[in-house]
Amino acid sequence: MVDDEPDMIWAIKNVLMAEGHSVISVNSGAEALEKVSNTSLDLVLLDFRLPEMDGIQILERIRQIQPNLPVIMLTGYGGIEEAVQAIKLGASHYLSKPFDNTQLIESVNKALQMNVLKSGGVFGKRLAEKIEKPKPSNSPVPLKQRKTILPDFWPKAVGVALLLFFLGGGFYLWKSKGRSPNREFAISHSKVSGLAFSGSSLWVTDWFIEKIERYDLKGNQLSLTHSTHFPGVHLTGIAAGPDFIFTCDSWGKRILKHALDDGLTIVKSYPSPGPEPSGLFFDGKYLWSCDSKTRKIYHHALDETLTVLEVYDTSAEFPIGLFHEGKNLWTASAVGTRIYKSYLSKRSNLSRAYIFKDSPDHKVISAFTMKDGVFWIAYEDVGAIFLKNPSSLEETAL
Repeated sequence: MVDDEPDMIWAIKNVLMAEGHSVISVNSGAEALEKVSNTSLDLVLLDFRLPEMDGIQILERIRQIQPNLPVIMLTGYGGIEEAVQAIKLGASHYLSKPFDNTQLIESVNKALQMNVLKSGGVFGKRLAEKIEKPKPSNSPVPLKQRKTILPDFWPKAVGVALLLFFLGGGFYLWKSKGRSPNREFAISHSKVSGLAFSGSSLWVTDWFIEKIERYDLKGNQLSLTHSTHFPGVHLTGIAAGPDFIFTCDSWGKRILKHALDDGLTIVKSYPSPGPEPSGLFFDGKYLWSCDSKTRKIYHHALDETLTVLEVYDTSAEFPIGLFHEGKNLWTASAVGTRIYKSYLSKRSNLSRAYIFKDSPDHKVISAFTMKDGVFWIAYEDVGAIFLKNPSSLEETAL
């Protein structure tokens, strides 16, 4: 922590040490740069107002010494412009004084989590989890318990509700063009790594239990209709066509083509164009893949070798899903939980970045696709698949 106010240092150190963190404090830029150069650090809390050297200057020097070290800026009242400048220079986040303990703890924990993902990658984290922890049961992470009570006046209430719907609710439905509200569908596992639609069927891969599953979407329910186990395959993405599916295996560095038979037989294996394939999408004519290591999007011909036709950059720090529509390419990132929309006519230069306003706290996106203009999202360690309308998106800094 870098701050020249002893009371502030004392308060923050006590809060973070109570959370189990070790904290080193200094009160000048020179001391901060010496610690960054010679000490193993996970995070820097950096005040803007410091003697001799201000926070922006210190941040620039830190970026030269340790480009990937997370830095959270602490700004006083009226320091929003400085904070924006700091974010552009690579700060992870900023906190405006005064902030409460909860804000501090959440910001620190999130920055540390993102640092783990950047250094080891999602796949490295998964490998450690698979080796060190026992396999989970098939029970999903509990969702909020819901209890429906139908009182004696329920029949009358239904009639009133229907009347209100036709008088007012129908207008809302017309205005929203029939889009469904945000929903969540509980499933029996929580390590989803790929989502793909084929008609009304949703194909799902789970990297931990090494399964490909198919669900039928009927009204407000996802019904499991097929499950196939692929031991030893680290399933990290799926694409569905009319008579085939493709999956990718990050540990095997390959893309697999499956027949649509009872065993989803692997009929062909292709070397992946990148070392860590992390997502797939089939647009009806071409196959698209993304790679977490190269941070590239690959456009494939559907031929005998999956010829790469074009290669695009993506701003997603760890792309784990993609969706192609016309000239728009959507990608999701496990780092920062952002959704990116790019224009292929501009060689996939980033146009806009978004986050979901109602994402579960401290959870990273693990799979992503779209259908009929709405988003389907899975989060690591959450036993559910979420349907989210575009209205859930909030534009964020690039």
